[in-house]
Amino acid sequence: MVSGIVLKGTLQEGLDLLAERLDPIIASRLANVLHGLSWPVILTELDRSRGKPGKHYDAFDLQAQLRMLTERLGQLGHPFETEDQPSRLISTIGNELRIVRNRWAHGHTWTALDVWRALDFVVRLLDGLQDVDGATRAIGLRDSIAKDVLGETGHAPAAVAAPLGATTQPQASSAAPIVIEVDEPVDASAETVEPEESVIERDDDSSTPTIGSRRSTFEPWTPVLVGDLQVLDDLPKKAAKEQVRAVAVEIVDFEAPVHIDRLVQLIAGSFGLSRVYPARAAQLARQVRAAGLTVDDDKFVWPSGFDAEAWTEFRPSSSAVHREFQSISPREIRNAAAYIAAQQPSLERAELERRVLQTFGKKRRTKAIAAHLSKALG
Repeated sequence: MVSGIVLKGTLQEGLDLLAERLDPIIASRLANVLHGLSWPVILTELDRSRGKPGKHYDAFDLQAQLRMLTERLGQLGHPFETEDQPSRLISTIGNELRIVRNRWAHGHTWTALDVWRALDFVVRLLDGLQDVDGATRAIGLRDSIAKDVLGETGHAPAAVAAPLGATTQPQASSAAPIVIEVDEPVDASAETVEPEESVIERDDDSSTPTIGSRRSTFEPWTPVLVGDLQVLDDLPKKAAKEQVRAVAVEIVDFEAPVHIDRLVQLIAGSFGLSRVYPARAAQLARQVRAAGLTVDDDKFVWPSGFDAEAWTEFRPSSSAVHREFQSISPREIRNAAAYIAAQQPSLERAELERRVLQTFGKKRRTKAIAAHLSKALG
């Protein structure tokens, strides 16, 4: 059986290969909009557009590279997705690799199967980006530990690795679990509610000339299988806690502020569980807090060190983007209301509330929506 040191060395080689190949790919794809600038300037502008301090990024930093592949880059959209591939293929693989990189950066424990899966993601990403040479080199690294996976699990790696972008299925149970819904049901016959253009366009784009003046809209994290249910069953073992916390951190970095109930469901979905018992939800919530993430008084989760009190942005969305209104932070709702009111100070309260709801793709004022709106606006 291969040693843990050798496994980590093989994984490090794969991640180094990925970072080496991604930098020129990203630069080449965006050359027509960068006008000689280095591509990390886009991430700096993206942070500014989201109300965060714009920091400097390194073009060879894998974390920065994966952000470029997984996040909407303002008016540039998702420039690494192509029409001849399955929808959001690159983003899906990139999200899986964000979790891999997070685990690696924090020195987490790795099995042979974990490393094989991670290297398989590298292969698929480079293949999806049409980097034949890079993908071929990654295949060699991945296949070099196939025998170790067989020895560890008793099966060939392809038989036990989660398929790319696999959707989660409900786990069989003799008792009905409590279901924490990630998204509200959608009425396909209902008219689509779109935010007004006035809230989409920011007042000033001088600090974001490359990505434009459009405000960042809400994009949901898509759960992908990064491990199996056994990881959740193994809590609170150290290796299981490490995997769960790495997933939590990446989801929060992508979606924050995110309600802890939604976050718990997204974490569970990453390990093949789509229905969550209250005891399991509480167990996962403890791991969220142990990961160093901040949970505010309204139970919304923020990245570690993020100054939520100073955040003045909001993320509009249409009704086609499925997010319960109650899953939107009261602070985000207040930020939207303050922006709308600043544009039109004479608005009556009822009209202000209507426009706030429209900003987040809502029109019908249910009892739950009305209560959450009242809580947010006071």
